[in-house]
Amino acid sequence: MLLLSDINDTITRCEIEGIRRGIAATRRLYPDEHAEGFDIAGGLAAFTGVGSPLSQAYGVGSAAPVTDSDVARITAFYESRAAVPRVFVTPLADPSLGVLLARAGYEPAEYENVLVCDDYSRARRDDRVVISSDIPAWARASTESFLDRTRLEPGDDKIATILASSEGVCLLEARNGEAIVATAAMDFCGDCSGLFAGSTMPGYRNRGWHIVMIRDRMARARDGGARLLRATAKPASVSENNFRRCGFEVLYTRTLWERAG
Repeated sequence: MLLLSDINDTITRCEIEGIRRGIAATRRLYPDEHAEGFDIAGGLAAFTGVGSPLSQAYGVGSAAPVTDSDVARITAFYESRAAVPRVFVTPLADPSLGVLLARAGYEPAEYENVLVCDDYSRARRDDRVVISSDIPAWARASTESFLDRTRLEPGDDKIATILASSEGVCLLEARNGEAIVATAAMDFCGDCSGLFAGSTMPGYRNRGWHIVMIRDRMARARDGGARLLRATAKPASVSENNFRRCGFEVLYTRTLWERAG
């Protein structure tokens, strides 16, 4: 395993690059959302729409101490857009970040584990997994899986469509006949590959499809020259357990802080 500091720098840089691509895709597909972002305190504050899971600040405090004015600028950025101010805090961020967020009325709201892997011994291509060429179909299937329902309302698949349409993202799907049974995505940033958006349709769960999709993406990442894999999952979730079974290790738990109105 590489040095912790090197791994953290790599995954932070690559995550921020992925979010920038998401902002660009949102501008192209949904110009009325007025997506934008700005660099601050070593990180990126991103906005891709009210309620979007991409509308939050990443990597803040990763390169230098944070100031009151930094936090005030982040807060104003989101509140001026009627969005809840949200900032990810990692154990490797400068300690000033948590102190100043608390002072400004932010509180921890969610936790997720950042996982990494540089061991490809469990990587395995699967003939049932193919690259998707139909973005709307992939986005619809992904959204149905995540929301656990087949009847979607207009706009439900917006975030999946943004992810699917972002530069450098590879969409994968597994099929049973004509039916999509599982979806997933991956991207590359230098020699690091991110695995995300893995989901299985309700009728096909508990059959090992999530692990199939992880191992297949690991193999594709290896073949593409990646030295490091990254992913995120809720602590103690089925997803985290499956990543662990495929050789991933928890790098740290990060916290999403929110500021109530």
